[in-house]
Amino acid sequence: MLFQVLGPVAARDADGRAIELGPGKPVLVLASLLLHAGDWVSVDELIDTTWAGRRPPPSAEANLKTYIWRLRRVLPAPAAGSRIEHRPGAYRIRVEDSELDAGLAADLATRAEDALAAGNHGEAAVLAARGLGLWRGRPFEGVPGKAAAAARLAELGWSLRETLARARLAGGRYSDAVSALRALTAEDPLREGTWALLVEALAAAGRRGEALAAYSDARRVLVAELGVDPGPALVAAHERALTGPAPSLPFGPRRELPRDVPGFAGREAGLADLGEVVSAPVRVALVEGMPRVGKSALVVHLAHRLAGEFPDGQFHVDLRHGAASPAEVLDRLLRATGVDTPAVPADPGERAALWRSRIAGRRILLVLDDAADEAQIAPLLPAGDTALTLITTRTGDWHVPGARRLRLAPLPDAAAEDLLRAGVADDRPGTDPVALRALLDLCAGLPGLVRAAADRLAARPHWQLPDVVAWLDGEIGQGSGCAAALASSVRRLPVAERKVFALCSKGQVDPLRVSRRLRIGAPEARRLLERLVDHNLITVRVAGRYTVHPVLRRLAAGPPGGRGVHVA
Repeated sequence: MLFQVLGPVAARDADGRAIELGPGKPVLVLASLLLHAGDWVSVDELIDTTWAGRRPPPSAEANLKTYIWRLRRVLPAPAAGSRIEHRPGAYRIRVEDSELDAGLAADLATRAEDALAAGNHGEAAVLAARGLGLWRGRPFEGVPGKAAAAARLAELGWSLRETLARARLAGGRYSDAVSALRALTAEDPLREGTWALLVEALAAAGRRGEALAAYSDARRVLVAELGVDPGPALVAAHERALTGPAPSLPFGPRRELPRDVPGFAGREAGLADLGEVVSAPVRVALVEGMPRVGKSALVVHLAHRLAGEFPDGQFHVDLRHGAASPAEVLDRLLRATGVDTPAVPADPGERAALWRSRIAGRRILLVLDDAADEAQIAPLLPAGDTALTLITTRTGDWHVPGARRLRLAPLPDAAAEDLLRAGVADDRPGTDPVALRALLDLCAGLPGLVRAAADRLAARPHWQLPDVVAWLDGEIGQGSGCAAALASSVRRLPVAERKVFALCSKGQVDPLRVSRRLRIGAPEARRLLERLVDHNLITVRVAGRYTVHPVLRRLAAGPPGGRGVHVA
């Protein structure tokens, strides 16, 4: 069962049902016994507290026995013995530690403090919240003569509330921590430690102005009410908010970058151009290009070069061309920065705000790979100028304001050959010039295909160049394996765009030819062609003339005797 003193005195049976204690003095007797649970309480003390402030009647002791009898009737007895025991001149109530809400709250407070000290801030928040959930009002509410006990239990409640606020602060739930701490400072503005926590929470949330204002409020109250200046803890919190670095967070620097590509070649100009983004006003770079053109490899290579300038963490997120929702990604990023799963907000906007707060003022590098559009990446972008964001995308119809943009073209043949040789330990690439030419033509400058060919040669020591040429031609024709990303970009096109792509794959076209062949207006034909340019599936060879990359033309043709991937 459960005895309750954290509010009006009450009792509940093992099933949680309220026990009818009756009106008046039996409740006062029970309150006095519970205040000293497990200890003997003299009859004189029970009479004094039951008739607090009034002269007890001559029948007080007999009345007391009646009240005890009533309580024994309604309170379930423990496994052995009586619930209320008697000896000459005294009574005591037998209560297990788990049967008194005040005892449970004290135990939860201790466990929450221990969890917080051990760095388990999520567990600490849960324990503190459970303890606070036991409160139903003012302790011993309605019972006279229990002011001192009520004050002790109120202090326990305060401790739980402060522990919960500290746990939320440690767990990155800054808004929740700030709300709780503002309520505490409003209730008791003379507690300097609570003011220091509030300043810390506001600074951690990136609300430096509010943090400084909170310090000013605290100093004014302390001087006016106590005649003292702020102590060391509050002064230190103020100094950190004013001039110091962002408060340390309960997570180590993340190092999430994928393995750098060995034998990286042919992108020196692009690397130099993108490298300047570090000193740009907007530290965001956007790399655009067709599938397998090497966007991810370029960005990862650059990220490894710059990693030393971002010691607070390097994050890598595969956005899967829109398949990964911002809410899903934010959940992963928040947990990566130490936010416990229960503390991750359900609302996507709150998640984005918490993510910006977690990384505010920190030197982090964020790679967002294969983004679909601005809507997918906008909630993920850091707000300050201390972070660097590198984005790759297959589509060119969107932009991040102020970002440095690079449209990645296929490699020239010399760079593609260097990349192939770097991936093969022996000299097979140099033994058959004709097959080498065929392989380079088949890859058409796409590093993803060149690396796939090199990997296949490395894994098949008995193969020669003609073998890998035949293998790669089959992969491209079927749109599988290393060509799957190319095929998927075509397959996801709307029907009208797929028809235009099929026409483009047969040779150069212009809007007029598309208009005639598909029986659509010239403006619509131009719009569809430009959509394919946005998808990086066709290019503008000269003004008004559009063509398809050779690999995509081979993909559209399909395997011998089959149909291309453009067919619905």
